[in-house]
Amino acid sequence: MRILSDLTNILVGLSGLFGGAAVAFLAYYIQARIGKKKHLFDERYKSINNKAKAMSWNATLVILILAWAIIIIFEGPSLSFFVIMAVYVLHCVIYGIMSAIYSNQE
Repeated sequence: MRILSDLTNILVGLSGLFGGAAVAFLAYYIQARIGKKKHLFDERYKSINNKAKAMSWNATLVILILAWAIIIIFEGPSLSFFVIMAVYVLHCVIYGIMSAIYSNQE
């Protein structure tokens, strides 16, 4: 009976995750269509958006390092440690790849 309860909880959690992603995608699609019709995406918008994404990227890097340290202190090398480590490594690898791509374009 416990296995059925655990499976139900997992399915409910995943349905919430995928449902939220679907709603976010739909909202993004509607906003993009309206913005395109109203010509909202000019150079000023793109500049502000790029700066905001860059600062968000920097904040995410700091947050990942802090979360990594907290996990090491309280849990040691457990599954969550390796998940955070994988996210951090992917974060840095993607940053390096995108930096190389954009520097070659300019």
